[in-house]
This record gives sequence, structure tokens and C-alpha cells, in this order.
Amino acid sequence: MLKRHLKSLILESLKYFPVAAILGPRQVGKSTLAQNLLSKQWPAKYYSLDDFSLLSAATRDPDGFIEGLDQPAVLDEIQRAPGLLRSIKRTVDQNRKPGLFLLTGSANLMTLRKVSESLAGRIALFQLHPFSWSELSRHAVPPDTLENLFASPDTKTFLKLFASSETRRPRNKLAENILAGGYPAPALMKPGRIRSQWFDSYRQTYLERDLREIVHILNLSDYGRLLIAAAARTGQLLNMAEISRQLGIPLNTLKRYIGLLETTYQIWTLPPYYANINKRLIKTPKLYFNDTGLAASLMAFEDWAMFEKQGHAGALVETWVANELRKLIALSSRRTDLFFWRTHAGREVDFILARGGRLIAIEVKWSQSLRGTDLAGLENCRNDLKKQLGLSVILYTGQKVLALNDHMVAIPILMFFE
Repeated sequence: MLKRHLKSLILESLKYFPVAAILGPRQVGKSTLAQNLLSKQWPAKYYSLDDFSLLSAATRDPDGFIEGLDQPAVLDEIQRAPGLLRSIKRTVDQNRKPGLFLLTGSANLMTLRKVSESLAGRIALFQLHPFSWSELSRHAVPPDTLENLFASPDTKTFLKLFASSETRRPRNKLAENILAGGYPAPALMKPGRIRSQWFDSYRQTYLERDLREIVHILNLSDYGRLLIAAAARTGQLLNMAEISRQLGIPLNTLKRYIGLLETTYQIWTLPPYYANINKRLIKTPKLYFNDTGLAASLMAFEDWAMFEKQGHAGALVETWVANELRKLIALSSRRTDLFFWRTHAGREVDFILARGGRLIAIEVKWSQSLRGTDLAGLENCRNDLKKQLGLSVILYTGQKVLALNDHMVAIPILMFFE
């Protein structure tokens, strides 16, 4: 079994919070991780609301159901019985003992109107992402790349922290991982018919079962078309009006559907960076699909060569990097925010990492060599952000780590995340 880096953080939170929750898309491994947490260190009982008899009891008498549980307890698939959250709150308010409940859910509980306030201040929330590159590479601990970036005053200092200046991993290894994605089942499958069937089944089950557990959608066909459209637009600015016009979905309905895609962890949005926080909140975000394997499947191209031919390869590589950065940030001991940088003239840097008043710029290139024009966006960004900006990084598919100047470094993509 591949180790999930989030495990130690969840166990630590159960020493201090009465409730912890593992949230994330279906089939991402929440149930497996929850059961893997059961030990002498935290001897909980496991209850799955996939069990119809348990679900019936939980919905019929939430208070009685919670009172009758052995504690500590794991409640798997809590979104199926959201009424339990008020009963859990009642129990916790009577006994603030840490580690009473661990919940898992396939919808973001904190955005569901009925339950958003039930456990505020009583719960530690964790989003379980699809497997990271580090986890798939079977590393015991996540890389400390982010910490090293923020701690290094120049490229010379940063490069000393790398064990090697060259990677042996071929370029096609990254393409293979992008197409497989990080959902545990397809990530460990060989490419071909079985993996394609898994993704087709996932899409069908998501549309026909999972959505109906949290909301009633009148037109599943429109929602399904939006899911595909979102995959094709991953890495692009989220232009609601354009999508509404192209798909023929009313704008208000489209906004609701986009919100549901976020609530169910199929997509996420990345805000632009501005020194003025109010500006940041009103400018157009970028849309990213949560898993490149599923996005690639929805686009229905046969192989990586087709993605390159149709001009989607760069966006998928950028999406893969975006998700890997989120996974690293989720494990960081210090708050780190993720943005992108873009001017009105269209000059752009893919990612800005922000920690306190310090910034790191990251640009992604699906190329094995670099030209002077590849540095232009990062140099423009440095001129705009000035002393706020620390190191700048170009992630590319070459094999060598290169110091481009005293504040800019080029690193092979997979090497950065190992």
C-alpha cells in the first residue's frame, strides 16, 4: 500500500480537535486512509454510511445514532447523512475531548448551506488529493522543496540543497503520469482499455449517483457537457459568459454548476496575485481540473501525441504542476498561498507562491531546452513585484538543473517534486 503523506497530520490533529474530516473527490482513497488510521494510537470504530441499515438509522434518528456509537468513531461518507453533523456538534459541545470523530466526505461540508456552521471551530479539515508524484515514487516523506525555496536568498544557496544536478527520468515519464492521473486505481493500472473503462465508470457514477446525494439537478446532460468543457479549458481563465454562450446554458445556471464542480472536488480556481487584496478578489481566476488523468479521459484523445497536436499538452502539464503544488502546500507547516500573475497586456507567470511578505515565481515549460524568450515573463514579473519576489523557477522537461542568474533557476519538472 502506498503511504499517504497526510496521515501523520491527521493523527496529530486528533490529539487537539474533537473532530477531524478527510474531504475529497470520490475514489481518491478517503476510506482506505481512514481505516489505515485505526491503531492503538487511535483505537476508533469504523462505520460506513454506504451500509444501508446504518444510513437508515442515521437519517431516521441522528441524535440517537450518534449517542449509540462507540467512541472514538470514524463516519465514512458523511455527506449521505448531513443531519448527523448537528448531532455531532451537540455531542462535542457536551464533551470537548479531542479525537472523538473522524469524518470522510466527497463534498465540501463547509460549503453546504445546511451544515456550514455546525462544526465551525470544532473541526480540523483536510483535503485528500489524488496521489502526488512523491507518493507514487514511494517516498516516505514529502519533498522539502517549498521550504528550501523560501529559505534560500539566491540560486547558489538553493542548488546546494539538491542531491543531484541531473535527472535520469525521461520526458515521457511525465506524460505517462499526466495521462494516468493520481486516483489510486487508474494511477496503478497499465494504460489501455481497463483504465479507460475506469474513467468512463467514474464519470457515469459521479453524474448519476454522487451529485444526487447533495443536490437535485434538472438537466444532467448540460452538467455533463460542462464537465467535459471544464476539462478542455483547464489552465485557462474562467470566462463564464463565453462558456455560457458556447454551451447554451443560462449564466445563472452555469455559475451554480461551476460551484457544484468545485464543491465535489472536480475543479478548483486560482486567483490572480495583486498587491491590493481587493483587486485580487474581483479579477478573473483560472480554472484547473483536479486530476489530469480524468481531464485527459474526458477530452477523449487516444494518446499524448494527440494532445500535443491539438495544442492541449501545455495546459495539461501546467495543470499537473498546479495540482502538485497544491499537494505540497497542503503538507506545509506554514501557510502558503498560490496565485498566478498576469498584466492587462497579457504578460503572465503561471504561479506565484506567497508566504508572509515573500513571493516565489514559477513558470512551466513543456520543452527540453530554454530560450531567452522563456525568461521574459519572469523578468517582467520581477520588475513589477520588485523586492517582494525572491527566487524565480522555470520547470521544464530537460534533464539538468541550471542556474540562469543569481535569482532564477531551471529545474526538471519531476525532480522538483521528488
